[in-house]
Amino acid sequence: MKKAQEAINKTSEQVKKLLAKIEKDADRVIYLPIAAYTLFFSAYTCYMHYTFKTYAWDLGIITQSLWTTLNSGKILYSTLEVHYGNPSGNFLGVHFSPILFLILPIYALYQSPETLLIFQSFILALAALPLYWIARDKIGKKLYALAFATAYMLNPALHGVNTFDFHLEIFTPLFILLAFYYIEKNQWIKAAPFLILELITIEFAPLIVFSLGLYFLLKKIKENSTEKHPMTVKIKKLAAPIALMIMGLFSFYFALYAIATVNPLKTGGTYRVWNYWGSNVFEVIQNVIRNPNEVLIVLLTPIEKPYFLFFLFSCTLFLPLFAPLELIIIIPWLFAAFLTDYQPYYQPYYQYTAFILGQLFIAAIYGFKKLFPYNSNTNNKEKIQKKIITAMLVVNVLILFAISPVGIPAFTSRSIRPYAITSIIDSNHIAELHKVLTLIPSNASIATIHEIFPHVCQRLHAYILKWPLDYDVEYILIDVKSPTFTWAIQGPTPDQITINLMKEKSYGVVASSDGIMLLKKDYNGTLQYYTPQRDTFDYQTLIPLIGEIKWDYTSTSKKIIINNPEYSPGYIWYGPYKYFVPGTYNATFKIKTSNENSQILLDIVTNHGDTIMAQRIINGTEFHLMNTWQEFTFSFKIDEITQLELRGKCLSTNTQVAIDYVKVEQENP
Repeated sequence: MKKAQEAINKTSEQVKKLLAKIEKDADRVIYLPIAAYTLFFSAYTCYMHYTFKTYAWDLGIITQSLWTTLNSGKILYSTLEVHYGNPSGNFLGVHFSPILFLILPIYALYQSPETLLIFQSFILALAALPLYWIARDKIGKKLYALAFATAYMLNPALHGVNTFDFHLEIFTPLFILLAFYYIEKNQWIKAAPFLILELITIEFAPLIVFSLGLYFLLKKIKENSTEKHPMTVKIKKLAAPIALMIMGLFSFYFALYAIATVNPLKTGGTYRVWNYWGSNVFEVIQNVIRNPNEVLIVLLTPIEKPYFLFFLFSCTLFLPLFAPLELIIIIPWLFAAFLTDYQPYYQPYYQYTAFILGQLFIAAIYGFKKLFPYNSNTNNKEKIQKKIITAMLVVNVLILFAISPVGIPAFTSRSIRPYAITSIIDSNHIAELHKVLTLIPSNASIATIHEIFPHVCQRLHAYILKWPLDYDVEYILIDVKSPTFTWAIQGPTPDQITINLMKEKSYGVVASSDGIMLLKKDYNGTLQYYTPQRDTFDYQTLIPLIGEIKWDYTSTSKKIIINNPEYSPGYIWYGPYKYFVPGTYNATFKIKTSNENSQILLDIVTNHGDTIMAQRIINGTEFHLMNTWQEFTFSFKIDEITQLELRGKCLSTNTQVAIDYVKVEQENP
């Protein structure tokens, strides 16, 4: 017992020495978590890109805008929104983001989407440095400052920003924190470059700068009320914050004017998500002021909005609530976001949280400071401070594991976002898609789907597949296994477009590989590359009707779909409504039954059952043993891209039938 206590005491002493050393060297130690964060998220997001978990909007559009500026003579040109409200194709006709010109040299070093993803991880991590400085100066303890900076980097909302493509909102935490740090030290000249950089980031940024000016104005007014200075001195202190507010409002107006100048279709309008309140900014403001009751209802519903607020504040142990003045800096975006029903605005998995994340941690630091005034009991104060700091770090770690896009759900089939790395990634399919991409000449024109676009966008003539084809492209690349194969902004979806083009025979098939099809205009030759499409469907993709999902450790996936004999006859399962490319196929159903008198109809249909591709009735006598898995295979052929349904129907009464999986394999193209 004595030895154990001695060991505990020795360990405690070692921990104290380590913490003392970290406290001493904290100004250098802060760079370690920043470097670790940058390396991890650079690798993570580059892998996401490799596995086609990045999209045309926005990684594709920004990459193409930078590439065309460097290589085509067109300034910030992208094809994506030419047909969707931005005829000029200039990115500045959608967002006022001159900062792209400053990103251009970084991108030019190595022209690739991965360059932007790595740069994004670095910028988001670097914001922890000024946050550390602010906490260090305000709290006076470097170890606690390190904890706040670390909590920022552990925050799931930051990970949401980092892992969703590439966006210009990423600069706000860094620029606002740097500007705040220098303004707080009354070094306005040093703050000016970061304020200017923030103003040219995106058109909403000026309102954040305005709120920063409002905060410092109110702070100076509060200070003036307690100080005995001549009126001229007091007014002089207010001049800079007022100038900052004026600059913010002017920049906001100028940003909207610049967008409308580049893209006249945007003149006078508001983003569609605010159309409920009016057709222009002034009408929105007027209707908001005149309808306070309705504003309150919209701000608090649906429940996801209060939940989002709870999430944000819980990550900082609700410390910002103790610093209400500092919360002013986050109000503009929260108010604007909550006035809409656009869910990405109030979810922690998109870029928009970057508008407030840095300011939220500023408020947390100030709230922490206000909890412990200078005249409080020193011993008791330090104990409570340690507990709060420890609790904040633990809470962020727990929330990270629970809901972060790099947490536990992200690596499972229960992922809460469509672009996370999940366990259901088919590495063979990914490899095949990269092989097909090598068949496309680097200067060829191409139309494709959302998650393939970032891989082909470094050319002038790369497009999203749309109808009608008002652009003449040499190649069309689709992937029938992709969820975006059925996505469209306007008009027909890529699946419908591809089917129509193949019927017209204006495009021939150059390659067909595991559901990936490369089409070439006026091509009549043979396949240059082919691998068969293979898919296996089980309880995760087939849909139970009179069946239900149950555990069965004799099955391949340990779960099966099985019916209750009392509810037979009837369809036990149906689905999965997946697309298959033209070819000859074998379908193998692995099923079992408990009754030799059973009759089971297995069929493969399309058009919601109106067209039967193949069917077969299985009698109980065809099973070698009851309650034992057995495979039944039959062939079918499809002549065009087809969405198939694989069904199982019990035809007999009081019969129990279970399915393990259906395997569909292409035999010939």
